[in-house]
Amino acid sequence: MSEKLVVGAKASLKKSFSDQDVRKFAEVSEDANPIHLDEAAASESIFKQRVVHGALVSSLFSAILGCDLPGQGTIFLGQTVSFKAPVFLNEEIEASVEVMSIHPKRAIVTFKLLALNPQGKVVIEGEAKVMALKHLI
Repeated sequence: MSEKLVVGAKASLKKSFSDQDVRKFAEVSEDANPIHLDEAAASESIFKQRVVHGALVSSLFSAILGCDLPGQGTIFLGQTVSFKAPVFLNEEIEASVEVMSIHPKRAIVTFKLLALNPQGKVVIEGEAKVMALKHLI
């Protein structure tokens, strides 16, 4: 994004997570919880099927912030998220960010984070703070 940031600016990304995505994430993160990887074990859970790692789903916010809004050069300072509902394999999730506040002297931007499943149900909500020097100067 080349123009300056403004409160209310939004960006989003849609993605579904395959079995291969979940397995790769489990390998990299070392989170091999059977609820993510084993159909039989997951069928005994409250969700009755495998679920995508919440951290994998929330990584979509990093993709948006680092590549789109604000974009390249953004420094991720922190994120808080609440996981509201499970995400299942091959379920298309829409993650979005919205500028909530801008502190120009410190180049800090606060974003609202939201991820929805195909039925429009909130699966993740939260907040992120980034440093966006090149986007505010």
